[in-house]
Amino acid sequence: MGQLPFIAPLMTSPLPWVILGGLFAGAALSRATRRTRHKRDPDRAATRKWVLTCVYLSLAVVAGLLAVFLPGPTRIVNVTYAWAAGIAAVVAFAALRFKKAAGIPVVVLAVAVVVLVALFLQSIHAFTGQTEIASVRVVTVDTASMRLELVPRAEPPVLLSMKGTYFSPIVRVVIFSDLLVFLGARTWYRFEGMTSCDENLRQQDTDFRFPRPPGISERLWRLFEEHESRIPGVKTAQTELIVKKAKEFSTYGITVQNDGGVEVVQKSG
Repeated sequence: MGQLPFIAPLMTSPLPWVILGGLFAGAALSRATRRTRHKRDPDRAATRKWVLTCVYLSLAVVAGLLAVFLPGPTRIVNVTYAWAAGIAAVVAFAALRFKKAAGIPVVVLAVAVVVLVALFLQSIHAFTGQTEIASVRVVTVDTASMRLELVPRAEPPVLLSMKGTYFSPIVRVVIFSDLLVFLGARTWYRFEGMTSCDENLRQQDTDFRFPRPPGISERLWRLFEEHESRIPGVKTAQTELIVKKAKEFSTYGITVQNDGGVEVVQKSG
């Protein structure tokens, strides 16, 4: 995934496939509405017209199926995708159908393609990028407790004594819709502290909380949590607990993914 970052948007968002399907549908409609009677060989021109129409329609169907099955059927239920497909189809139809009558539709299509490509390249970072919000170094660990050095981003380190052998960052995230991510939006986070669990993953009573958690404010988080269904472009507001087993002398990075996930990845040790 690191070597081919453009794969992520194609696999996780229906939007690129929806737009591509709309462009093919517009091309099919443009080809189907062309007249062939004035051609030197009308029958041959008509045959070529309908063959190309079927090809474009087939490509539109394939793009639609990819939009459903690659990201998952539940992610395509969004009126935004219908608008995106419709706009792409209209632009493609106008530019291809009336290109001989005026150069404006061709210019419009060229500008639309350039904008879409630019947005797609921008979305590559949006879907695949990540922000490291802290690192954790395990100083000591035994069967019932551990000592951790927590180093938040742009904050002084904190030495923690916690029960258990598993630790987890307490991170609250606001995840935006695929369209906003496609336009470059990043997940908002609020890093509240650390918690721990025993071998049976039962949460212990030695939580650490930041006096002033990095990220968005408490008031803003509560606003999204209570009204997420009414705020356009917000997919969910939730608390992420990613449990990781502590290994002595190991260092871990805590990252917030741009598509909403939180990861704890071992960096050394």
